[in-house]
Amino acid sequence: MRRPIIPALVVASTILLAGCAAQEAPASRSVSAQEGTAKTGTGELRTDLAPLVDRYVDLADAESAVWSSGTLAGDDRVPGPSSHWIDAVVVLPQASYDALRAAHEYTESAQRPGVADALAASVPEGPLLVSEELDAGFGSFEGSSDVYLSDASRTLVITSTFE
Repeated sequence: MRRPIIPALVVASTILLAGCAAQEAPASRSVSAQEGTAKTGTGELRTDLAPLVDRYVDLADAESAVWSSGTLAGDDRVPGPSSHWIDAVVVLPQASYDALRAAHEYTESAQRPGVADALAASVPEGPLLVSEELDAGFGSFEGSSDVYLSDASRTLVITSTFE
């Protein structure tokens, strides 16, 4: 006796899709929001631009920056390479900021950047703008980045992770 396969596939597909819809992940752009990870480092705030420009070529003409870096602490029972992070608040000249702003479509972010505690006071107040395309451009160094823009202060806030 043959069982009809098509009705069984329809039922299985419906159950699978319903299960996926019920487990929607919360919208989160920041590595600090990832479960099981914590940013560790010295807490030192740096202002030298050369290391940032080496990693992010779009910052070549930055006016100033304050940034911090370190490693992500996860589960000590899981061996493997360390993941590193950089958080930076960077002020660009008006022309450079305007060019970057005009290059992508942006939306207003519903959340604040998840920067290291020592850097939190440097994040500009007010609305911050985000763009997936801009994030991808700043993550081209085999890592990932979340970039926030502040029109009021010509500022980029960058949170990056990489190995």
